[in-house]
Amino acid sequence: MRKIALLVTTLFLMMFTSVYAHGPVRGKMTATVTIDAPAIKVWNVIKNYDDMSWHPGIKSVTANKGNTKGSIRVLTLKNGGVITEEMKAYKADKMSYKYKITDMSSVKTIKHAGKDEKVPVLPVENYAATISVKEKSGKSVVTWVATYYRGYVNNNPPEELNEKAADDGVTSILKSGLTSLLKKFNANGDESAVSISMKR
Repeated sequence: MRKIALLVTTLFLMMFTSVYAHGPVRGKMTATVTIDAPAIKVWNVIKNYDDMSWHPGIKSVTANKGNTKGSIRVLTLKNGGVITEEMKAYKADKMSYKYKITDMSSVKTIKHAGKDEKVPVLPVENYAATISVKEKSGKSVVTWVATYYRGYVNNNPPEELNEKAADDGVTSILKSGLTSLLKKFNANGDESAVSISMKR
């Protein structure tokens, strides 16, 4: 009996280690919402790279080249953080654009594995995202896809920089943004209308 218990414990520890001790794995999160409004009207709300007033977490935005590839925008968050992003592609005819985070401010510094580690406002690395609008049966389907790695690139990440922290942070941004966009066209809309899928 003791041998069985020891075997079970060993297997559990091996599984636990394999989940939490591996290097970072790229995550892909897709958030989608259907809005009862023509696609062009929804696109008009989100199309300007220097305007994210539709997102409740953003206090202000500046962009040096507008809706142009290479444009750098700086997001000042309502919680005081700052995120810098670069426009990678803009396709007005397809009502979509892609951007990548290039810099972020930190919320705190923690001690981990004998080193100081900064925890960014969004605990991710190599984050890129695409947001798009498509017409479907007179309604709009808005899709926001983000790809990223956890914030800690080495093995054995601290809790603040592991996959869960990264997923929670990205989920919050995408879900709150699409919920707010939905409410601009449907005051009774809520976050349950936003679907989230995750691949890793």
